[in-house]
Amino acid sequence: MRDEPRASRTYELMVILHPEVTEEELPAAIEKVAGYVAAAGGEIAETLRDSPWGRRRLAYPIRHGGRDLRDGFYVVYHYDLPPAKVNELERDLKLDDRVIRYLVTNYEPQPIDPRVVEQQEIDAEDAAAAAYMAAQVAAAAEIAEVEDAAAEAYAAAQAALAAEAAEAVAEAEAIVEDAAAEAEADAESEE
Repeated sequence: MRDEPRASRTYELMVILHPEVTEEELPAAIEKVAGYVAAAGGEIAETLRDSPWGRRRLAYPIRHGGRDLRDGFYVVYHYDLPPAKVNELERDLKLDDRVIRYLVTNYEPQPIDPRVVEQQEIDAEDAAAAAYMAAQVAAAAEIAEVEDAAAEAYAAAQAALAAEAAEAVAEAEAIVEDAAAEAEADAESEE
């Protein structure tokens, strides 16, 4: 029973590559790790190297090759490989100077239930609609406050203009009365 090869399993491999690997050398380094998987008898299902992976700051310095490294280039591989071949893959990874850390784990993709996804989308749409309505209500209240303030300012300006106009009329009447009194006094003095 032990002599029978075990069926392949799906694994996830995260590799942190040395930060001094240049952009030109990076695809070759990624393919070299994929070559280790293929040499061990595995088949790559997918390689993730874009967001959120890629070049990232490490949480703490890692001593590698006599130096403390603070950055690394993260790459995640999903692949199928017989369990007996994992040690062979790990040996190749340990010997590669461009790999500063790696982690192999059993990978079981979780199927996505369409009903759960649909409910999450509905909840997100409801939340967005509620936020939109709240923003509309707040905007309407703000507009009403601005309109009320404008109406009050207009009324105050009209009252001030009316007061100034009444004052100007009173001054004009006083000037007219003075002029009439002066004219009357001049007419009396001529007689």
